[in-house]
Amino acid sequence: MKNRKQAYHIETEKGLINDPNGLSYFKGKYYVFFQWNPNTTDHSYKVWGKTTSQDLIHWSEPIIALQASEAYDKDGTYSGSAVSDGETLSLYYTGNVKREGVRYPEQCLAQSKDGVHFKKYGSVLSLPDDYTGHFRDPKVTKEDVWKMIIGGQNKKTGRGNIIQYTSIDGTSFKFNKIIGISKQYEMIECPDLFTLDAHEVLIYGLQSRNNDTDECLDAHAVYLIDTLSDLDKGMHMDEGYDFYAPQTFVDAQGRRIMLAWMSRFSDAQEVEFAKDGHIHCLTMPRELSVKKGKLIQSPVREMYELCHEIPYTNHMKIQRQAMIEISPLEHISFSINKELSIHFNEGISIERYDWAEQKYQKKSWPIKINHMEIWLDTSSVEIFANNGEFVYSARLDPQAEDLLLASSKESQNINVYRLEI
Repeated sequence: MKNRKQAYHIETEKGLINDPNGLSYFKGKYYVFFQWNPNTTDHSYKVWGKTTSQDLIHWSEPIIALQASEAYDKDGTYSGSAVSDGETLSLYYTGNVKREGVRYPEQCLAQSKDGVHFKKYGSVLSLPDDYTGHFRDPKVTKEDVWKMIIGGQNKKTGRGNIIQYTSIDGTSFKFNKIIGISKQYEMIECPDLFTLDAHEVLIYGLQSRNNDTDECLDAHAVYLIDTLSDLDKGMHMDEGYDFYAPQTFVDAQGRRIMLAWMSRFSDAQEVEFAKDGHIHCLTMPRELSVKKGKLIQSPVREMYELCHEIPYTNHMKIQRQAMIEISPLEHISFSINKELSIHFNEGISIERYDWAEQKYQKKSWPIKINHMEIWLDTSSVEIFANNGEFVYSARLDPQAEDLLLASSKESQNINVYRLEI
């Protein structure tokens, strides 16, 4: 069997994972919860999985944190967020309830004093009359008051909104205001609102749906800075193929850290990866900042502690866990096995091999690249260019046990590092 198992990305040994949930730092540990079907490699059932870390690199074996066990979440514990006050970790999630095929979501609360045992307290917000059953993904924060933002599909317009609710104690929320409206997209998912570098930043997913058949057609993650009301003006967060449902938190060092679901697979791509008995992973943790009106993403500094430089020679072989640094001061092409090719000319083009269609997928951008980092794991690539202004995330289907690195001409501007996990 082909080895696709990642070395430093969060994934499970069995089943399907998707959205990261409840990102938090609690009692000396980083907590990452996530959507998980531990039984099969499809989306038919969802619980909250959990893994923890002390360094954002090495993660504990995933376990189930929240089962779909109560009347208010019997058809799935869907995405949400976490609030830590140092003594209590509060998880807010969407309880999925279906009656005769119709969704009746509840926004729910569970709490823990030790990060291990969670007690459910039921619904803190029921479905408002103005919204369809597509009403989910609460992001809760605690400041002077408790605030919850949530994505919902307006009944009247059939389009997505982001709505804010407030609470004095975190156990019962009331409508406060509408943050933003889409006139184009049928649903808004996974909203996250925070202040960063003196700017208001809103992250969310734009989802196209067929409202007649209740099917998702397409979705992508975007952001806005400061001017938040027109959700259709969101700027792409990632230029690759596999990035969605980002969520952030602030750690003990004051860093705004983000993880996302590293997949937007086609059905045919999923079939091949599902042969492993598990499917999908999360991105590496990324630190966010705002510079010149753009949201900047960079690998957390802990990742650089793994890097050990080795001399680059054309057509060299190295292990699959690697970082490649390129400063393309000349026209050059760079390839990694059959899996990925990067072409620097007047702009940049990236070709990723599609293992299902057995052909290359190509994207091009008319931007000048001054510096690029290519972070590789067994079956993924994350590219950060121009100090995090440009980001590209994609899964790869390994064509060999090692990486074969080749450039179109000899260059002094390529540095290679193996990652010692």
